[in-house]
Amino acid sequence: MHLTRRAFLRAAAGTIYTLTISWAAQAQAQTSDWPMFRRDLFRTGRAVKTSKITLPKERWSAFTRGLVESSAAVGDIDGDSIIEVVVGSYDGGLYAYQGRTGILKWRYETKGWVYSSPAIADADGDGRLEVAVGSQDKSFALVDGRTGRPKWSFLTGDGILSSPAIADIDGDGRSEVVVGSERVYAFDGRTGSVRWKFLPEFPARSSPAIADIDGDGKLEIVIGSLDGRLYALDGRTGVAQWAFDTGGPVESSPAIGDLDGDGTLEVTVGSSKRGVFCVDGRRGRLRWFFEASRERIPSSPAIGDLDGDGKLEVAIGTNDHRVLSLGGSDGKLKWSFLTNDLVESSPAIADIDGDGRLEVLVGSHDGHLYCLDGRTGARKWAYRPKAAAQFFSSPTLADLDGDGLLEIIIGNNNSGLYVLGA
Repeated sequence: MHLTRRAFLRAAAGTIYTLTISWAAQAQAQTSDWPMFRRDLFRTGRAVKTSKITLPKERWSAFTRGLVESSAAVGDIDGDSIIEVVVGSYDGGLYAYQGRTGILKWRYETKGWVYSSPAIADADGDGRLEVAVGSQDKSFALVDGRTGRPKWSFLTGDGILSSPAIADIDGDGRSEVVVGSERVYAFDGRTGSVRWKFLPEFPARSSPAIADIDGDGKLEIVIGSLDGRLYALDGRTGVAQWAFDTGGPVESSPAIGDLDGDGTLEVTVGSSKRGVFCVDGRRGRLRWFFEASRERIPSSPAIGDLDGDGKLEVAIGTNDHRVLSLGGSDGKLKWSFLTNDLVESSPAIADIDGDGRLEVLVGSHDGHLYCLDGRTGARKWAYRPKAAAQFFSSPTLADLDGDGLLEIIIGNNNSGLYVLGA
């Protein structure tokens, strides 16, 4: 069956990722169920597989020596046909655990805390997977997935909170690695040499999203900055195609999708002390704005058809203790769920209980991981680990044991990483 561009974009509500990400970039980026922060290069936070978790059961947990605010990435990084879970810690370590058991495979040590979430891909074209991650010690590294040893590293001018993306952004058949710091950097995946860099007015702690947002057949990098702007950068040169001023620091990472069903892509992002913005991908013009919070908004939006009406919604957390669902076409509030503390975790979307409808999973500083009904925002369940602290980490949803069902992976500020299943 032939699909028009509009029909294809609508069908992508479940797998939005596939449309304009291009040839090589798509194949390189999606190495597992959830290989990077927010799952895909569009940063949708939307899982494809389902699960049967009606009440979560702890499968395993592992403890570091620092806060686990990094969000996990998963992939078969050592080629043994078993999925690994990779996550950073404030103790300066990047940890790789065997996905079925939680046994530690290796630890890569930096000299600063690791808030950045890792990205997994074959970045250097050798047929094996690497892990890219940044650290507060200003270093950015590409690590061998089998051994945890660095293949190359680069010293930026600022601590790195941004989570990297890996794709062929210039169309030459080879991967680049993109991350924010005091600049936005694009590194050659093989050598670590700088392909280009872009200097915003203030550092970029937001994580880059990658797509052909203007429909010209070439990829753009979309990233926010503490200068209050959302930038669209040419993937080949790093030159700004447009900059949209939100009026507040952008710590949130943008998410991309055809939010209004018109066959073109929009970008949505949170802006601290302002709210949630949706802008046109072609020119960076405002489509809608929802005033969400006068506090910080580090949470990043997730995109999915939450209520099953064939239209997309945007889910995001706010520091006035809420989780919001907003209409993708107009930004109108669908529902609001109140937690007991800040929501700096970014939501993930999936049919987590196998009922054919989507749920929203998100952590709160009140120490709970919440599962919310996607249509109504009603609480389905809440999980609180022993000695729980804040959930800043965002849920990762992946099949770790090969049974075809998703597990939930999330870090807690009690230094633990938790894997939950049915």
